[in-house]
Amino acid sequence: MNNAGDRVNRESGLGLVSAIFVISILAILAAGMASMVANSAREHSQQLLSIRAKSAALSALDIQRVKMAESGDCVSDVEEIQFATQGLYECVATISCSAVTYQKQSFIHLISQASCGSLLDLSTRSVQKRILR
Repeated sequence: MNNAGDRVNRESGLGLVSAIFVISILAILAAGMASMVANSAREHSQQLLSIRAKSAALSALDIQRVKMAESGDCVSDVEEIQFATQGLYECVATISCSAVTYQKQSFIHLISQASCGSLLDLSTRSVQKRILR
């Protein structure tokens, strides 16, 4: 009987060590999943800012084309447009206009660069359009 009592005393700490091991593994898994969720949210936010910046660049091109339709030519070399609409809030677009001749044809070259967000959450997109005169 003395042999059975010794075995119980030697195995009494195994449950505690097993529980600590399982809890440690679960904590590591939870931290990894939290990191994945945070990265996914950051990427989704960056995608939305990129889409907003592209929309701002395209909108600036449209604004410049309307001004060109009224005047017939480039209004200015470089113009900055700050958007105050709900979807393009905090977006700024810079549009440049220049005349280009290629293979005896005259074009108006428009370059629109827009940025949305600030600091680390900044997204910038550029769009170009060439219009035959």
